[in-house]
Amino acid sequence: MSSNFSYKFYKQVYCFFLKKAFIASYLCVLPIIITAQNTYTNTVYEVREEKNILYGTAINYAGNPVDLYLDLYKPVDDQNLHRPVVVIAFGGAWVTGSRASTDVTPLIPWFVKRGYVVASIDYRLGMHTSPAGGSNTATCSAMDGPSNCAYVADTSEFIRASFRAMQDMKGAIRFLKARSLTDSTCRENFYVAGVSAGGFTALAAAFMNDESEKPTSAGALPDAPTGAASLNYCHQTHNPPGADISLKRPDLGSIEGTIALNGENSHVQGVANFFGGMIWNFLENTQADDAPLLYLYHKTSDPIVPCGYTPLLAPLSYDCLDPFAFLGCKHIWNTPWAWGSCAIKNMIDAKGYPISYFNALKSTGGPNCLENPPGHSYQDAPKRVEEISNFFSPRIMATEQISCALVTGQTNHSKPLICRISPNPAYNHLYIHAQPGIYSCTITDLSGRLLASYRQEEPVLDVSTLNDGLYLLHYSGAEGLSTLRFIKTSH
Repeated sequence: MSSNFSYKFYKQVYCFFLKKAFIASYLCVLPIIITAQNTYTNTVYEVREEKNILYGTAINYAGNPVDLYLDLYKPVDDQNLHRPVVVIAFGGAWVTGSRASTDVTPLIPWFVKRGYVVASIDYRLGMHTSPAGGSNTATCSAMDGPSNCAYVADTSEFIRASFRAMQDMKGAIRFLKARSLTDSTCRENFYVAGVSAGGFTALAAAFMNDESEKPTSAGALPDAPTGAASLNYCHQTHNPPGADISLKRPDLGSIEGTIALNGENSHVQGVANFFGGMIWNFLENTQADDAPLLYLYHKTSDPIVPCGYTPLLAPLSYDCLDPFAFLGCKHIWNTPWAWGSCAIKNMIDAKGYPISYFNALKSTGGPNCLENPPGHSYQDAPKRVEEISNFFSPRIMATEQISCALVTGQTNHSKPLICRISPNPAYNHLYIHAQPGIYSCTITDLSGRLLASYRQEEPVLDVSTLNDGLYLLHYSGAEGLSTLRFIKTSH
């Protein structure tokens, strides 16, 4: 749908309504100008939250089902029906953290203020622990209880944890694409981001698109050994109370996982990686025509996820833990080799992968054990998001022109319904005439806020409680999904 049509339609609708409300006619042009000029680079909007949205259930490392939730953050009063989306994942070595972790929450509002919708997701945590136990947390202050759960049975545990997290993020992407009408988003303008383990998750979700890239460790493996009793609390943290802890390690299945297999795809346009990396190389099959943009932020002083090609957590052990072995700090073994952001950049340059990247790497010397987290933190969240938004903006705008309809449309497996509504503008009731008959309807404002829902075969909708304004009616029938705009007026 052309931008000229969008402009004309909004102008007609707003001018009609505002005249009815006796508001000065020049104001009716302002919302259209703001929408048309939004490049998602300027901080304009306030932020509202929708918390605790269940997006799926999946089986964890111990064979137990885990419910996974996300929090949505949306701009207020932006009147945009095709917002871009950022799905973001926290860090914590796949053993700790949550969607509300302070490593991601400082970034979120600076995206939303620019007109993005942001989904902060949980993903499956936990790994089979080491029979040898971990550090003495009573005397080794560098390792708290959750961190001690990173002492795992073998290297494959890290790989399997990263693979599960990637599956969950892909599921969250499909879940959110399927509700694009409700959230006023464009399913073709999805991006991912992550910090530390969340960065590994986001990179894999963005670039892993072929089943041949699945690592061997994500297949069926021999049973895990029984972990030390001193680490049993790790299982209690990551499993329902009283749940059995299976040592079985079955095949983890498709790279797409099992969540929200609804006909949507998990493709994204770009990824912002903070302190993450790759445990296995999934960049080799990247094609120029669909390569995600790549933002890389990392410090050379990071001892947790080294910026180069080094075993995970190795500098933390050698530089920060081993000197205090007398305090019960134990070396962390069984960690896989990984490419940090510096090594990823060098790989792209050396092998000529068709990936456009933004280099935000920081030369800060060798491993730093004094920062908290040591050498493993970012500064100035507004500046970081400004860099990302400026980098992503041209692709977002181009995708809007090509792929994002004024109202993002039907799911891939559904057809639009043909119907009409009357009267429009509506006063107290709105009549819907369609074949086949409607079985459910929802009404949202232009920011995607749910205002009313109905379920009936011949809907005559009571809209008398709505304030005067422009609304979206989303409806579904046996044959598919669609949406219509209508005006509510009391005049």
